[in-house]
Amino acid sequence: GEIVGEVIKPYTFHYKTNKPEKDGLFCERISGPIKSGICACGNYRVIGAEKEDPKSCEECGVEFVDSRIRRYKMGYIKLACPVTHVWYLKRLPSYIANLLDKPLRELEGLVYCDFSFARSIAKKPTFLRLRGSFEYEIQSWKYSIPLFFTTQGFETFRNRKISTGAGAIREQLADSDLRIITDNSLVEWKELRDEESAGNEWEEKKIRRRKDFLVRRIELAKHFIRTNVDPERMVLCLLPVLPPELRPIIQIDGGKLMSSDINELYRRVIYRNNTLTDLLATSRSTPGELVMCQEKLVQEAVDTLFDNGIRGQPMRDGHNKVYKSFSDVIEGKEGRFRETLLGKRVDYSGRSVIVVGPLLSLHQCGLPREIAIELFQTFVIRGLIRQDFASNTGIAKSKIREKEPIVWEILQEVMQGHPVLLNRAPTLHRLGIQAFQPILVEGRAICLHPLVCKGFNADFDGDQMAVHVPLSLEAQAEARLLMFSHMNLLSPAIGDPVSVPTQDMLIGLYVLTIGNPRGICANRYNQYNSNCRNSKKETVDNNDCKHTKEPYFSS
Repeated sequence: GEIVGEVIKPYTFHYKTNKPEKDGLFCERISGPIKSGICACGNYRVIGAEKEDPKSCEECGVEFVDSRIRRYKMGYIKLACPVTHVWYLKRLPSYIANLLDKPLRELEGLVYCDFSFARSIAKKPTFLRLRGSFEYEIQSWKYSIPLFFTTQGFETFRNRKISTGAGAIREQLADSDLRIITDNSLVEWKELRDEESAGNEWEEKKIRRRKDFLVRRIELAKHFIRTNVDPERMVLCLLPVLPPELRPIIQIDGGKLMSSDINELYRRVIYRNNTLTDLLATSRSTPGELVMCQEKLVQEAVDTLFDNGIRGQPMRDGHNKVYKSFSDVIEGKEGRFRETLLGKRVDYSGRSVIVVGPLLSLHQCGLPREIAIELFQTFVIRGLIRQDFASNTGIAKSKIREKEPIVWEILQEVMQGHPVLLNRAPTLHRLGIQAFQPILVEGRAICLHPLVCKGFNADFDGDQMAVHVPLSLEAQAEARLLMFSHMNLLSPAIGDPVSVPTQDMLIGLYVLTIGNPRGICANRYNQYNSNCRNSKKETVDNNDCKHTKEPYFSS
């Protein structure tokens, strides 16, 4: 069959017909029909009616499917040169720099075609070793070599002798053996550990930083091995294109069009990529320096698409407004995760203020009756019908409204085998959502064990938390095996304990262990201490023990 999905043209809609351009960013052949069952020619077919007929139109190639496919069907751009993913290069820590054990500044000069890398062939001097000569002694060589060769000749020379751009990074990542990297880093770490201290604070600090770097490098290499992912995938040859419904063009009053910034950034990538393709395919007399410059422009366009402004001044439109890139759409309070996914209202969820539950176990949470009966109402109705306490759904609901005693018994049975998820916004790390075994409590507040507060960054001064019920068996299994609070005692980031006493617990422990409390609580009874005679004490006989009843404020 025909391979469909490559976006070639930077166009969106035709200005006369107002239909998507073929092979453009909104092409129906790539992403699916705008109207369900209607192709670009206007032909209509009932979706899934006749399996014998072809599923796509023979003239325009558009599939007869539901239009909702445009929300998740992606395309791709075939890049004319390899492009480094800027998230893996520039974000801290830089995974590419860690894996290759090279300075980030050196790698940036290589990626953005600053002519700084050469292959070592038969131990002869290479361009990397002659870099100082280029820049100071015979500087003209740096510019004369690319200008001397035509595109074809320069490509041959570059493929044999030198390597620049993201292709050089890709070659180094492909040639690196992850197991050798792990072993060599471990050997070096042990040598640094066994090295005797020289007494120089600067050298010790340098060694400590190097040891921390080696630990991160070992963990990164092990992660690639464990997930069976090739490191060279951090360099892109195909650029994914988001589904059209996630980057829409909307018509507003007056016939004006509003477009997502992502579309403009994609157009910029396609324009520059097509220019580079033409230079490599047709222009035999183009200087090699021009090819390298165009590769740099493609790299910068893809960088702007992923993270606008990560390399300095962000790209702006005609009204001096900064374009929103992938990073801007995803991250932050108004991003895709926090606002659209974590912040939206969903079924089988509730919200209430949290209060301390000192009598709870670490894996338990107190759920108010009002919230519990609403969340588990479907399960309670099924339990009432199965146990013949109600003949249909209507009678079961009436029993729940009247709050009959049998309802609370069945609710207890249901809750025993069903965990709940507690979430406190903002969910900045994975410990912001944890699973608990619910326990029925009186009142309207959710009771929380004080030891789990640090993971949620919660306190009891009016904080609110959301409670969710996992419905599928997979979600319940994940909650029990991975998300229960007693399974998350250590921070996944730094490995320190997160279930530690904070705030209220620290004050309580201080009060309980202080020798002579002053002004903390009234009518404290302490074991009689003959050494403490600084304040008036009233002796109280209690069987065979002597206690002192201290005043509320003691000096």
